[in-house]
Amino acid sequence: MDDNMGKPLYDQLLSLIDVVIKPGCALLKTSVEVKPLSSTEAIGNPGDWDYPLLRGKEVLLQARFKDSLGQAFTATPTDFAGTPEEAFALDLSTTENRAIFIAVLNALLRELGLVEKTVHCRNEEPVECGKQIAAELERRYGRVRPGIAGCQPALINTCANHFGAETVHITDLCKDNLGKTISGIEIWDAVEKTSDLIENSDLLLVTGSVFVNGTAEPFIEAQKGGKPLVFYGTTAVGAARLLGLNHLCPLAR
Repeated sequence: MDDNMGKPLYDQLLSLIDVVIKPGCALLKTSVEVKPLSSTEAIGNPGDWDYPLLRGKEVLLQARFKDSLGQAFTATPTDFAGTPEEAFALDLSTTENRAIFIAVLNALLRELGLVEKTVHCRNEEPVECGKQIAAELERRYGRVRPGIAGCQPALINTCANHFGAETVHITDLCKDNLGKTISGIEIWDAVEKTSDLIENSDLLLVTGSVFVNGTAEPFIEAQKGGKPLVFYGTTAVGAARLLGLNHLCPLAR
């Protein structure tokens, strides 16, 4: 998706960064290093779950800024060394650069103490994380029909068990996942079925990867229309904080 999808949203994030960190601030000129993690570094040994990280379909890109880390899931990882100022000035029409932007944003906001939960949970923790997310959704919103954007198998399985598989819909962008089933739920093509996901769900549970691949805006617009929206995963933490959006990532560090 190397295009201008999501450009208004990134422009809004850049404007909000200027509010949080004034232009010319020394932090913006401090060095930051971004590199992809191996699956073991990113998630450890999560058991038998078929995570995209383990299949090499996605990579966790990590930014190290002073004493803080920030991460972003992406299918197109690339190294970066420079400053936050330089990262935020990148051409954001490419997913490679958007992943760098998001990872650096998360690390910078963590260093400022404005966010937590910027490092992915590991080993068997994603299963427990999914259980906590499902329980929290019910506590906040009741017995809903969740629409899940993004293929996180343990989370999908937990929501299917918690709310009933017949109530859950899933979309994903990875072509290898389309038409497959997880816990009895067919994975829809996000390109064709995002509007159906929104229409047929009481609540939207959306991967933070949408901020990297440029597909966040339909979900944010749905929230403006009254549809409850919750982002999950470490990728979303910084953007959600700046944009005032709901975010859940219970076991992230």
